[in-house]
Amino acid sequence: MYVKVINPKKHGKTEYNNSAGCSAVVNYLSKEDKDKGLEKEFFFSHDKDHVLSADVIRSIDNNCPSIVKGEARFYSLVVAPRPDEMDHLKNDKARLKQYVRDTMDIYARNFNRKDGTSKNLSGGDLVYYAKLEENRYYKGRDEAVKLGKAKQGDVMPGDNTHVHIIVSRTDRTKKIKLSPLANSKKLFSRENFKLKSCKHFDDHYRYEGAGKELEKHIVMRDGSIQERADYINREYDRNREHESSIENDLLKIPHLNPAQGQQNPDEKKRKKKSEEKKRGLGR
Repeated sequence: MYVKVINPKKHGKTEYNNSAGCSAVVNYLSKEDKDKGLEKEFFFSHDKDHVLSADVIRSIDNNCPSIVKGEARFYSLVVAPRPDEMDHLKNDKARLKQYVRDTMDIYARNFNRKDGTSKNLSGGDLVYYAKLEENRYYKGRDEAVKLGKAKQGDVMPGDNTHVHIIVSRTDRTKKIKLSPLANSKKLFSRENFKLKSCKHFDDHYRYEGAGKELEKHIVMRDGSIQERADYINREYDRNREHESSIENDLLKIPHLNPAQGQQNPDEKKRKKKSEEKKRGLGR
């Protein structure tokens, strides 16, 4: 699972510019609509499934009365499942959208006050709108375009399902400012947000995917020698427990466990005598 807070200074200065209104990014996210007609994807929010583009623009742009000119008025996020994770969801768009709502709960809970204590927010306290897209498109900087194998704007092959999210800089009350690009990890840890979001998918949908991989990457990169050793030992014990469980299950299958099909010698004698009595041969 790929979860990212987009920084407009680094990723798409034009389409993700957040220092003015959000009409540019809304229009950008509507690029697939014209080819789908009535089958197009609508924006969705924490509690609504069908939101019009005009309503998204009006809601986001009117939610920041205290933000001065030039400051960020909204932020853009992207949630992109891997193809194997979409297969695990059976390509169910409704389940993916619910995961996005869960992710925005995690996003809200990740904001802290200056003293490091939680602001105790949930996804319902935010003003955000999300849009599911099925395609990704080649850009001029992509290697395939540079090599002449594809043109800028061409659809990339494969499963590229992903969700874009536009979230207001301020909460629903228009009083609390929220910045996921804050330089202080105490106020908002982007890495913690990504890790919790990925692990939520693994835990909630019973799938061992990006959450486990990201946790390992962070521990091995930033952890102390003891933390790394503890992680390796936990994984070793977990794998041994998993292997033992599989072996026990296999032993329950008769043709894989010859001993299970063998009778006790005394049981054999009793069975033989019983058969002889039935035939009138027993004493």
